[in-house]
Amino acid sequence: MGHWQLASVLAFFLAATGWGSAMAAEAGPHHHVEVVLLAEKSAVEPGKMITVAVQERMEPGWHTYWINPGDSGEPTSIEWSLPQGLSAGPILWPIPHVISVGPLAEYGYDDEVVLLTEIQVPEKIEGNSVTLGAKVSYLVCREICIPEEKHVELTLPVQSAGAASPSAFAAQIEKARSALPVPLPGTASYSANPAKESLRLTVSTDEKLLQGVKDARFFPLTWGSVANPAPQPMKISGGRLTLDMKQGDTKETPERLEGLLVLTKGSGEGERSGYTVSALRGPDSATSGSLFDAAGGSGMGSGAVRPGAEAAGISGVGIAVLFAFLGGAMLNLMPCVFPVLALKALAFAKKAEHGHRQQGIAYLGGVLVSFGAIAAFIVAFREGTAALGWGFQFQSPAFVLALASLFFVMGLSLSGVVSFGAGMMSIGDSLSRRPGNAGYFFTGVLAAIAATPCTAPFMGAAIGYAMTQPSYILAAIMLGLGLGFAAPVVILSISPALQHILPKPGVWMVTLKQVLAFPLYATAAWLVWVLSIQTGSDGVMAAALAVVGIGFAAWLAHKTAFSSLPVKLIAPALAVATLAVTLPMAETAETVSAATGANSSVLAEEPFTKARLDELRADGRPVFINLTAAWCITCKVNERVALKTSSVTQAFQAAGITYLKGDWTRANPEISDLLRRFGRAGVPLYLFYPGRGEEPRVLPQILTAGLVIDEIKAKPLIASPSPSKGA
Repeated sequence: MGHWQLASVLAFFLAATGWGSAMAAEAGPHHHVEVVLLAEKSAVEPGKMITVAVQERMEPGWHTYWINPGDSGEPTSIEWSLPQGLSAGPILWPIPHVISVGPLAEYGYDDEVVLLTEIQVPEKIEGNSVTLGAKVSYLVCREICIPEEKHVELTLPVQSAGAASPSAFAAQIEKARSALPVPLPGTASYSANPAKESLRLTVSTDEKLLQGVKDARFFPLTWGSVANPAPQPMKISGGRLTLDMKQGDTKETPERLEGLLVLTKGSGEGERSGYTVSALRGPDSATSGSLFDAAGGSGMGSGAVRPGAEAAGISGVGIAVLFAFLGGAMLNLMPCVFPVLALKALAFAKKAEHGHRQQGIAYLGGVLVSFGAIAAFIVAFREGTAALGWGFQFQSPAFVLALASLFFVMGLSLSGVVSFGAGMMSIGDSLSRRPGNAGYFFTGVLAAIAATPCTAPFMGAAIGYAMTQPSYILAAIMLGLGLGFAAPVVILSISPALQHILPKPGVWMVTLKQVLAFPLYATAAWLVWVLSIQTGSDGVMAAALAVVGIGFAAWLAHKTAFSSLPVKLIAPALAVATLAVTLPMAETAETVSAATGANSSVLAEEPFTKARLDELRADGRPVFINLTAAWCITCKVNERVALKTSSVTQAFQAAGITYLKGDWTRANPEISDLLRRFGRAGVPLYLFYPGRGEEPRVLPQILTAGLVIDEIKAKPLIASPSPSKGA
């Protein structure tokens, strides 16, 4: 899912939970979709069913979505308000089209779509008329996506059974009904080829049904089972059709593969017909099913929602787990871990008794328990702060300084200035000398704990990715680290003879560890730079004092290594005291008044405030808003390759655009409110107000100079009569 598509889904979710009303009040009454409610008959009849239709007419270039929207989007939902006793069935979804958006494929409708619903009327009705009400919520997209909502009503008289005549819309509704998908007349099955990540759908049906078919397309009912943009090569032989499809992101092969098979005859769009399919896995072992008719029980009703944005990134899980495994294996080369590996190799080679495999498994269990505990801690921490949104921590100067201090201390550890885990490793060594599997289990636990100071260069990227994923993905990545970490010992337990391939311990391990310290120092330096953006020179001074205090504490810890316990506690107490003094300094330091990078930008700018935006909009002036933060790498790249280019600067000046830059490096309620209104959990967000009271346009999160210029030139602008302040 692309950046702006994901933001659109979030915007739709916020609209459904109440933010949409605030956005509508701010944006005005204009809708890109005309929604009306139609009925097949001119009256309702007691005890009878009446078909009603929600008709959506989209502006040219805009589209809405099918029940499975594909790579992005949200389906239309209908919330009915009916008199007591009346009940509405699910939406009867017509055949969708494939809508290509760059490398993505969406499933939906353009121009016009008619969504039918059957409403059951009870035997007894009070009154001479009934009013049918519906709240229709939908996401409508072009280059941007906008959540909209429309309330429609229809009042019909009540007449005796058989007395109601067809309405003026009966023919239109009948045409929509005749175009609905029908159950497949035949059998269907599917098979999977995990090695090629492919699926093959096989349909056996009447040969006449397949005659003249020029194209076939399978629309999966659920997201992730089939790769939406991939081609689906077709082969027809007699009454048998096969479709080869690429597996979707979930890589799942369920017992039933459900969806819609669309056959096209003739040239161009041709004559399209749709058939609902429920194929069992296995050759020729399934029968067709009317899954659309069973909508209420299978998620096909109007309230069906596709899996959230968190599932969009699951395609990279396998690669992330693989790199986590390799990183875990590399940890065994670190000086704090390698001696354990060598010790185990020697033990396996010397001992002749059986049971090495069980001991290797016991060691693996201890390692996995440790990494599982780390994963549980991360999940608990993340869940406790989820409401604040990812990235919120970097808005706190105290957090930034604490993180910089942590990376600095870990760098000192890798440089050999301070040592963590030595005591635990000695305990692990003593446990490893004990007989039995319990000793190996606890050796695995303590080896993993002792390895954590050495893991930052390898675990940082994996944990960074995992923190943005659902908990089960995070757990998979952490367990991948554990499996890689334990793999050498497990392999040696299976074949002790492999000990001969191990390199000899030596100075190279110390050198490797020391080299890996410098990326940590660089990260600490970057965090101090972020702190300087947030707090100016006061924050940098706080960081300098923290570094000096921590460095002195590290030196003192080394000098008191062989002293009594009370003396040993002086160094960590000093480090804690240093942070206790400097963290409040960073948090209370004054924020730099200029926006991030203002002095270096060739594009004149003003700081964003709601009052300034309202003033410019009231004057009818075009406005471009850039919501950014010092810790947002994407924001910095966009500014360098797009917003700070001479071509964009000239375009802004020629059109009289006022450039407002909102700095979210530290929490800003007005910026947070604007992000929420547009369904964003974080920066960047780029808004362009063309002027003359027109709706704002939301630009993609990845910018190019050409894209920004094209957006400016999309509609005529009214330049301001005189350059606005700072523009």
